[in-house]
Amino acid sequence: MASPESAKSLLVVGFGYLGQRAAHQALKAGWKVYATSRRIEKKAEMESAGVEFIHFDITRPEDLDHLPASSAWIWSPAFDRRQGLPVHEVIVGGLKRALNQAPGLPQKVIYTSTTSVYHQSGGEWVDETSTTEPRTDSGKANLEAEQFLTSWAVEQGRQAIILRLSGLYGPGRWIRRASIQAGEPIACEPDTWLNLVHIDDAASACLAALETKESGTFCITDNQPILRREFYETSARLLQAPAPSFTPPTSPDVAGNKRVSNQKAREKLAWKPKFGDVNTGLLDCF
Repeated sequence: MASPESAKSLLVVGFGYLGQRAAHQALKAGWKVYATSRRIEKKAEMESAGVEFIHFDITRPEDLDHLPASSAWIWSPAFDRRQGLPVHEVIVGGLKRALNQAPGLPQKVIYTSTTSVYHQSGGEWVDETSTTEPRTDSGKANLEAEQFLTSWAVEQGRQAIILRLSGLYGPGRWIRRASIQAGEPIACEPDTWLNLVHIDDAASACLAALETKESGTFCITDNQPILRREFYETSARLLQAPAPSFTPPTSPDVAGNKRVSNQKAREKLAWKPKFGDVNTGLLDCF
């Protein structure tokens, strides 16, 4: 394995919706950036973006030898249901194999988790000190991965930062845009809370985590949770679509009903979202 070219060398595991933006911001900040994809056809696109392509599939132990030595990782692989693997195997198994078997381990690992680790459903505020009893398979797997990474970092004397991201939106990802434009009823509980963060703000949180000496867990969300009713009404107005109507969910709602605080991230990471709420963020989605 080649040694990192500088102390600021970064491996972005997963060049997806978040990973590619985090890689771009890191390049602008002077980092040498490697990024992984299991799709060889993405090589030209990634290299044209200025990152060094690494062919890597987190479900294949033999691919671990492809990972270059680097001073930091951003662990942000997408879970692809089309692979037919259990979410636990991909999220937990992939991280454990990498941290136990990769030949060149970093001094810092930034793990992009999810606010679905929280189970609260009464509209209450939650933060990093709140209890976590996730109800979804993804939430359970991410919480286990968080716990493994934290223990590994303590044992190895390395730095671990966990970013619990709320729902990502931005250009190319507007929640239920097609349904809103078609005037279709939205299956949800409209008077429950939705927590979101613009993709560029999620990426800037990754950069703040790269630069900090802090360790620990941080909730990454915008400054103002929004009721689902208000989100869809605002979306319909901006899209010049019919006013939304709502229908009860066909299955039990496991999305929760909580409001997530970003106070710790703003104070400890010196992170400030550019898009403080959905009303400003959606304007950037056209």
